[in-house]
Amino acid sequence: MIMKLLVVTGVAVWGSLALLIGLSLLNRPRIRRWLERPALYAHTFWLQYRLQGLLIGALERLRPKHARRIPPEVVAAFRSARLEDYRRLKDVLQEVDALPTVQSGLAALGLKSIFEVPTRAVHRIRSPYTDRLQRPAYYLPGVPARTFYDPSEFEWVKPLEQAFPRVKRELVNVLRQDGEGFKAYMSEGQQRLEGWNTFNFFFYGKKFEENCALCPETAALLESLPRFERDHIMFSALNPHAHIPPHNGPMNGIIRGHLAMTVPPGCYIRVGKDERTWEEGKVLVFDDSFEHEVWNHSDQVRIVLFMNFWHPCFSAEEIAVLQRFRTAYEQSPAGRVHEDNQAARRAHDLAMKAIAAGKAAAKQDSPVAAAAVAP
Repeated sequence: MIMKLLVVTGVAVWGSLALLIGLSLLNRPRIRRWLERPALYAHTFWLQYRLQGLLIGALERLRPKHARRIPPEVVAAFRSARLEDYRRLKDVLQEVDALPTVQSGLAALGLKSIFEVPTRAVHRIRSPYTDRLQRPAYYLPGVPARTFYDPSEFEWVKPLEQAFPRVKRELVNVLRQDGEGFKAYMSEGQQRLEGWNTFNFFFYGKKFEENCALCPETAALLESLPRFERDHIMFSALNPHAHIPPHNGPMNGIIRGHLAMTVPPGCYIRVGKDERTWEEGKVLVFDDSFEHEVWNHSDQVRIVLFMNFWHPCFSAEEIAVLQRFRTAYEQSPAGRVHEDNQAARRAHDLAMKAIAAGKAAAKQDSPVAAAAVAP
């Protein structure tokens, strides 16, 4: 019995080691460039995810029971990667490769095709389109690399700021119902980010009907805005003394807008090397494909309306192609796990006492603020 156990364990260990070595070899730039060319692209990524799923599954079985484990949903998603999803992604990537904006960016970087980008460390190439702290999973050449933008450059900012009192009123009504529709934020890797809670309006293009019914004026406003992108639109709430650690958005070419709803002193966002704060009723505009992080050093909850818009460098025709591209890459294993996470019902941990204290302070300090939170 012991010998049999040793044999089985040895096979698992050596098999896992062989898979690990194989995946490491496949990750070398020259080999990757050959494997990730259009002719082999779909099969390469399909096989890579399948092998990673097998490797992770084998290693998980060897972990001690008390050790932190990779969620089974993630392992299952990797092991069930679908070849047709990567064929679709390859096809639309070839369309993206032909876009005029992308072609201009490739020329500036000295590259011939977007299929070369993942293996060329483009963030190290000096150009108007790159930055060392801009490393999204999907990089589009030709988009100016800027951390923050002047809000006056965008036509969608003015209607948002004009609608602030109406949006704030609907948010306050939600908070009065114990934060109905908010949920604890969960990442693609099934990780709970402590103190971050979200109220989704749209995710991966799908409308959250129940939440939109709770905030109908806000939902209608969002859908009326030019260049509006429905990937992940929400009220984003950060509890007192919470921190969202450094991370990059999945793709450049998207402009992030934050309409500040409730921002106590001591709240900051860093994008790349630049740091800003918010002003209630005003829109902050930045590029989330840069590494960014958020702090709330206050005793109250910070809440913003979190939105996406297509970058002005793209034409309407280019946006149509990019929308198909975004839909295609969201069908990756991690994307499917993230979609399930956002659709799932979860409790929130909003600091409701801190919210109540903030409302009371606002009413005492400013008649204008009191009017904004009135029913």
